[in-house]
Amino acid sequence: MLSRSADSLYWLGRYMERAEHTVRLLRVRLNFMVGQARPRQAGNDKGWQQFFTALRQPAPLTEKGYVDGEAALKMAHDLTFNGDNPHSISGCISLARQNARFVRSQLSSQVWEHMNRLYLRLHSWQGHHNWHDERDNFFRELESSVSLFQGLAVSSLLHDEGWHFIQVGSHLERVQAVCSLMDAHFRYFGVDGGKRLATEDPLSGIGVLRACNSFEPYCRVYDPRPEISQVTSFLLLSPDLPNSVRFNVTQISQQLEQLAAATETRLAADLNRMAGKLQAHLQYSQLEDVIEVGPAAFLGEVLSACDQIHDALYDTYINYPAEEAFA
Repeated sequence: MLSRSADSLYWLGRYMERAEHTVRLLRVRLNFMVGQARPRQAGNDKGWQQFFTALRQPAPLTEKGYVDGEAALKMAHDLTFNGDNPHSISGCISLARQNARFVRSQLSSQVWEHMNRLYLRLHSWQGHHNWHDERDNFFRELESSVSLFQGLAVSSLLHDEGWHFIQVGSHLERVQAVCSLMDAHFRYFGVDGGKRLATEDPLSGIGVLRACNSFEPYCRVYDPRPEISQVTSFLLLSPDLPNSVRFNVTQISQQLEQLAAATETRLAADLNRMAGKLQAHLQYSQLEDVIEVGPAAFLGEVLSACDQIHDALYDTYINYPAEEAFA
């Protein structure tokens, strides 16, 4: 496979996963605003701070340091429809479609047609006058449409090298998204800036679970009244939750091993070792280890390891010197 094709497939997976995560974050944040009469009350302000930090976007602050509620809503609209912003839903879907076009021959007609319908449907809503009144239905429909991409990819694509690159990109993006959201949660709702496993508002954990599409699975395992220790353990260390960090790191490690076998490359040893070390770290870690290190520090270690895996993947499959491949 050409390295530019691998690059396009990898980012196709990342951008579609980023779009899905942004849809859920927006839907949860806007739904949490219902019934909050004062736009600058403490919980609302921290909620917006958490939201923008999780998406790595600067929050619109007033001169007194509060989040400007009206400006925040405008930014929420921008994070939905602004195609020039790579962190917006429209931007992610546009970039994913652009990468898909580069590798059109390696995609099924079902996947390609679905991405085009999704792109056109999103743009048809851009000038919708009743967007604010119908935004919950809009985000429900959009989330289902974005999620359908993975289902079509699973059922209609060959599970070959290209498939592995899509999956690595998707799972790596999900790990970083969940870690960034939890880190932002501890920063604004936690005690001592997230250094201790405690939060000022226990109910704020519901928003984190819903944003990670994990509230109903959580209720099957734990009491519906979320405790932050259980939420942290579930989203970080659960081996069975599709949105947990451990589950997705395991998938990354397995996909990279299969990719190395499929490509028969001799350059993948360092990359596979990095992914394996992170997988083992999460597999054998317990909640007590998170408490001892501190949730912020633990999440920072995982995010740093993900950045290293991304760089190593590029060095191995995309930006490698040609003479090394034929040495």
